[in-house]
Amino acid sequence: MKHRLPLPVREMRAELPLLACLAVLVALLTAAVNATGPLLDRLEVRALDERLAAAQRTDTLVRVTGEFDQLSTATPPAAQFAAGEPTPLGEDLDWALAQAEPELVGGLHGSLTLTSTRVDLPSSTVRTPAGPAELSLLYADDAPAAGSYAQGRPPRATGRDRPVELAVSTRTAQRLHLRPGSRLRLDGGLSSLHAPALVTGVFRAPEPAAPGAGPRLWREQPLLACPLDVKGAPVHAQALIAPGSLEPLQHYGLPRFQAQWRLRLDLADAADRFAGDRGRAALVRALSEYGQLVRTHFCEDCSTLKPTGDTYTDQARPLVEDFGAQWHRAQQLTSFAVASLAGVGLAAVVVTARLAVRRRAPAHRLQRARGASATGLALARALQTAPAALLGLAAGLALSRALIPAGPSPAALATAAAAWLTLPVLTWRSLREGALRTPAETPVHRRATAEAAVLLLAAAGVLALRLRGPASADGADPQLAAVPLLCALAVVIVLVRLYPLPLHALARLTARRRGALGLIAAARAAKDAPAATLALLVLVTTLGSAVFGGLVTSTVEAGRATALTWSTGGADAVLTGATDPAAARALRRAPGVAHTARLRLVRTDLTSTRSGAARTSVYLLAPDAPQLTAAAPDSATAAALRAVPEADARGGLLVIPVLATAGTTDRQTGDTFETTLKGARVQVRVVGELPRRTLQDPPLGPLLRQAPAAGADGEAPVLLAPAASLDAAERAGAALRAESATLLYAAPGKALDPAAVRAAAPPTAPGSPYGALLFHAEEAQRTDGDGVLDVVRTVHGACTALAAAFALLALLLELLLSAPDRGRTASYLRTLGLAPRPATLLGLLQLAPMALAAALGGLTLGYALPAALGPALDLRALTGGPVQPPLHTDHARTLALGAGLLALIACAVAADQLAARRRGVGAVLRLGENR
Repeated sequence: MKHRLPLPVREMRAELPLLACLAVLVALLTAAVNATGPLLDRLEVRALDERLAAAQRTDTLVRVTGEFDQLSTATPPAAQFAAGEPTPLGEDLDWALAQAEPELVGGLHGSLTLTSTRVDLPSSTVRTPAGPAELSLLYADDAPAAGSYAQGRPPRATGRDRPVELAVSTRTAQRLHLRPGSRLRLDGGLSSLHAPALVTGVFRAPEPAAPGAGPRLWREQPLLACPLDVKGAPVHAQALIAPGSLEPLQHYGLPRFQAQWRLRLDLADAADRFAGDRGRAALVRALSEYGQLVRTHFCEDCSTLKPTGDTYTDQARPLVEDFGAQWHRAQQLTSFAVASLAGVGLAAVVVTARLAVRRRAPAHRLQRARGASATGLALARALQTAPAALLGLAAGLALSRALIPAGPSPAALATAAAAWLTLPVLTWRSLREGALRTPAETPVHRRATAEAAVLLLAAAGVLALRLRGPASADGADPQLAAVPLLCALAVVIVLVRLYPLPLHALARLTARRRGALGLIAAARAAKDAPAATLALLVLVTTLGSAVFGGLVTSTVEAGRATALTWSTGGADAVLTGATDPAAARALRRAPGVAHTARLRLVRTDLTSTRSGAARTSVYLLAPDAPQLTAAAPDSATAAALRAVPEADARGGLLVIPVLATAGTTDRQTGDTFETTLKGARVQVRVVGELPRRTLQDPPLGPLLRQAPAAGADGEAPVLLAPAASLDAAERAGAALRAESATLLYAAPGKALDPAAVRAAAPPTAPGSPYGALLFHAEEAQRTDGDGVLDVVRTVHGACTALAAAFALLALLLELLLSAPDRGRTASYLRTLGLAPRPATLLGLLQLAPMALAAALGGLTLGYALPAALGPALDLRALTGGPVQPPLHTDHARTLALGAGLLALIACAVAADQLAARRRGVGAVLRLGENR
């Protein structure tokens, strides 16, 4: 007698394909949910590290600066200097931070390292064979080694009565006609130094390069490699000295010197420590602790160096905090993609469960008729599917662990449990007493009530988001992730209700024609619309999320380009923050520069001469009108300046005509205000209104981005006047403290060479007296490689691809659910004489309306979501710039996504038609069966 397997095992074998499908879905969903959080944390740290690396290409972010008046010990004997032996001062310079190692702060272990020690002395006047020059001395612990010298040797420490040894680069030696053995005398400058000097060597230095290229010494000290030679001014150059030379230099009159230790922050090996909001907070806290440690223990055990003051500069913390704001916005954007993926995956699980319920419906009804309970049958289904769910859970956790080491998260376990319990819940729902006894009309009312509730919830969610605005809390935004899903469901409900209407009209139109194929296809498609809700939901959500992600990334890319143009003044380069005019003068003569335009910004207070009302923190912008008109004749600022007359003096009082933004005056144009500009009493007369949109003009960007309260959306009043008015105020005795920016324009059709421009100017960097020089091309390249936008683009792309796979599976299963009804229709028609090819065409025509409705609904959802979310979708943190960037549509990407959705549906329909051809008429049609 043949052994028979138990009934539950036989039932599981019969449903093995569905169980395998359930296991695959659980595995993919579990892996996606479990790996998303740790993977985003890893991507976050990588993006932050890239941001730090980009910022540290030109200079370090963490610096310790100490000022020293005089040495605390006697100078070692001259013999020790002459022998080149280590001196106490040299040892102290190397070990000044030994008591404040970054490793003492646990969070910074291995992430903050000392890269260089610098002592940069003020420039002194020297007479060389080529004429007078300004020479500054530098000690660098990473100076060129002896093998890099073309002539002579590196400098060494000497006695207090002997010349100070120097080394210069080959280009400096060529320009100043120096060689080993040349004797110089250092005089004056910013100190009372008078010292003999001797050139002992000439070293090789690389050619001027862009920021970030070559060794750090040449990037941070460009004058060391190449002297600055500006026509009409002395040559500026830099020379190397030994650390022990500082002691005899103080004997020769150097009153004090400043030493700087530069540290590099690198997070490449700290992904676990600094991931997430807590990780960034821990990094900021560790940097603060290190700053306090330096202030307490800096140079604590030095024998010769006793600092009179120390400065700890930390530019990393503001960068990390700014990155946190951008990452917060990126998390909100990616949360919608992840939520859409989870929604589509769970919808595929529901479709799988519905198919399983449909297949077992006859047997379950028979069991119910024999006395089985709905709860018992549901529990039996739960036990039958438990092995598949557990197998999928284990596979998903293993897959996520292969992607990134992470343990099982509660969200992943909850997702697997929801996928497992879907089939038992649907089984119980289909077999409960109410489902068997309720009249057919009642579910229609329930469906209408549920649809109305979803529409109301979607409208309420959109309204709540618009009223709330951007989320202030860190991390993902559940509300922003859930509302688009509700909107997708609302769009599907509207489609299910509306798209049968044109089908009914099409059916009436085709009924007048001879063929019945179009009539039957339109009628069946209209009748099957409510049953296609889940299929429409997965398709509309997938396409809507993809279109929304493409729209957002395109908008951010375009917004960053606009913000970059605004921040660099619409010019090829811009010099900001310069307190010494030497750099601006040199840049006007730099190779490739065709035009320059100078702008200044003064912050002042105004008092109305009519009402006595005071306005504080008023920004007075003063561009050089002739220069700006020549460089950018199409500029709105240049056009506005043409309507402003020059300043005039009335009774010894200087009156400056200005254009003012709305809110500066409490009455009409013509009001007069008094202000004191550091020593001169000046009046300001408003001659016209300055539109807020003018503040978005690129030439004003470099100054307005340094005064954020004066941005285009700010409340601080802004005045616009020609630079000649400020010149008149200075002639009247005003001592202006103004922020300045110099815009550099290349000739039309040409571009500036950053290396050549930098070689023609003093060393520029943030905090330098010569200001910071930014090139539009370099900033664009840095922005294009920003990791935050890459993460948003990657997450949306990965979620779209995985959601498309879920959507294809759900669509195939949904077609299997409706296959019996379509098969019966085709079989009846074939018994009436319809050929196989028209029968196949009938199946395609029945599914074509759903495909078009899904494409239309997905595109509508993707385009409408940014406008519907409104203020809640604030992208300024990702783009910068003065205003919210306008939506930018990538039509090619949108068409590609729509075509991809139609191709996805075509693949599913082709598979369904191929399976339908293999089924005979008798497989779906029985003798005596009523249609």
